[in-house]
Amino acid sequence: MKSKTKNSKKLARKMKVYILVLAVALAMLMPQISIAAGSSKAASNTPLQNQEVGDGEQVNLDSIKEKYWARGDETELGVVQNRTYSKKGKIDLTLYGGVLFSDPFLDIKPVGGSLGYHFSEYLSLHAVGFKYLVNPSSALLTFQQSLGATTNTNSPNYYLGGELEASLFYGKLSVLGKSIIYYDFMALGGAGVTNTESGNYITPTLGVGQRFYLSKVASVRLDYRLMFYNETLLEKQIVTRIGQPVGTRNNWSNVITLGVSFMFLGD
Repeated sequence: MKSKTKNSKKLARKMKVYILVLAVALAMLMPQISIAAGSSKAASNTPLQNQEVGDGEQVNLDSIKEKYWARGDETELGVVQNRTYSKKGKIDLTLYGGVLFSDPFLDIKPVGGSLGYHFSEYLSLHAVGFKYLVNPSSALLTFQQSLGATTNTNSPNYYLGGELEASLFYGKLSVLGKSIIYYDFMALGGAGVTNTESGNYITPTLGVGQRFYLSKVASVRLDYRLMFYNETLLEKQIVTRIGQPVGTRNNWSNVITLGVSFMFLGD
């Protein structure tokens, strides 16, 4: 009887050990089971890039998506919309008026225009001409009235030259959320000749400009140009030497113009 009791106790202890080992084993396997289940679920939720269908037939989902978005038209792949106002192949006529800052003793106002051709939406070539309307500035009038003398100046008469225009930016602006303004931002560069009292001078130019479209034909332009030439000054005070050269100086002219452009012909 005692032998049976001992055997039962031993069997119970063995069962407890087996149960404990099984519990530990299950605890160790549970993370692996969870990871596998998560991977399976993620795989079921992830779109297949290439999936076999039927008897080994393969479907390329990337190709389908590309055809869906582009529809076979390369022009639709860009993120920027096409221009509303086209310039390519058109002739551009602009009328200008503005102000010029160089000699503080002269009040200079350029008036003129340009005629150009747009090879593309981004590049055009223009012939540019200005007539300068020159008067004594308030500083010169004050100097003359106060000292009874004048200064040696060199009044510009006109400028003629050529200019390349590169349209770097094209965009649109919202006006109080009520309307849209379309515009171009351009870089300007060229060279020409400035005619003055003392002669003609080669004049390189650099500048920037903005074009605001009123319609497909008309637009408003606001431009800035830096124009440089080395000029000779003439004597205007000493009677015995009036009109004679008295030296040279670098002339840096800052020109701001406002104009109206008209584009015609072309597409």
